[in-house]
Amino acid sequence: MKRYIKYLMILAVFFMIPSVQAKEVEHFTSKVNNDVVMENTYNSSVAAAGESVSFDGTIKGISIGAGNKVVQGGNSDYALLAGNSIEVNGIINNDAIIAGNIVTIKDTAKISRDMIIAASDVEISGVIDRNISIYASKVTIRDADIKGNVKLYVNKIDILKDAKINGTLSYPEDSSYNVQKGALVGKTIKTDAIQTENDENFFATVSAKIWSFLCLSLVFAVISLIFPSAFSKINNKFEDMQFGEVIEVFTKGLVTLIIVPVVAVFACFTIIGIPLGIITLLLYGIAMYLTTIFTAYLLGYKIWQKVFSKDAHVLLLGLFGLFILFIFSLIPGVRTLVSIITVLIGLGLLIDVIRPKND
Repeated sequence: MKRYIKYLMILAVFFMIPSVQAKEVEHFTSKVNNDVVMENTYNSSVAAAGESVSFDGTIKGISIGAGNKVVQGGNSDYALLAGNSIEVNGIINNDAIIAGNIVTIKDTAKISRDMIIAASDVEISGVIDRNISIYASKVTIRDADIKGNVKLYVNKIDILKDAKINGTLSYPEDSSYNVQKGALVGKTIKTDAIQTENDENFFATVSAKIWSFLCLSLVFAVISLIFPSAFSKINNKFEDMQFGEVIEVFTKGLVTLIIVPVVAVFACFTIIGIPLGIITLLLYGIAMYLTTIFTAYLLGYKIWQKVFSKDAHVLLLGLFGLFILFIFSLIPGVRTLVSIITVLIGLGLLIDVIRPKND
């Protein structure tokens, strides 16, 4: 029931989005509508959101799509796709990261480098020239030609007779693993069981994190449109990031994490301070939620700056960082540490944004 409620909420949000025309801002094109079709040739990265999103044209950059149904049918350099139902039937010339409920890679699809998928139900066909990692409940590999390694964190695995995996296939030892006669699979390796020590369901965790990612992406998109100056301040301060600046932000976050709730609780002990204490605690809760958004933006900004050495739209940088944190959050041995660092850095960044230094 909770899953269907979440679907309805996402759909309601997209139906409430007004119809707008595509907007191009320096190497970046964006469009939001109920039904979005990007069918032209774009010499830029493209972001599209709506109930239905289709990338049918040629995108000389990154295809960023979010919606109930997302289809990558054209030709893109890179792809970042999130939604309920995602289909890839076109060409991705480099890497792809996909998060959704049902993900289908058709037999006409070609991914020239690596692919990461987090979903509930995944079906793989087509050609993948390098490696693929999948976090899901169920995976079916049909007439796929995978030339690299396949890493699966999956409960149920079916490899059909026309599938071809040239590299190493690794999967958890507690998975249901079925390979039909005629399928070509290279070396296989069993990894540790995917159940945690507390018997927490791995797939419920993945599903929850997918929805968390979608909600954070929506909140970030709204904040970046209403308060773009907040992220400009981060760019200006951390353009040439020094170790001392990282320690400063980390320390601000640690102090805020400890001091604010203590002050709010003490305020509630006095009659006249109760409203102030309650408001402070509410703002503190909101700030804790926003820490992931601001940390993700800084992470995306710095990695993009180092790897691509060129400017990018604020929305692209934020979604890029959120994807990276999303992947980290799926790794049991890393997620706790990443969460702590995210909160502390995010709180420090919020302090900088709200109360900037005087020149």
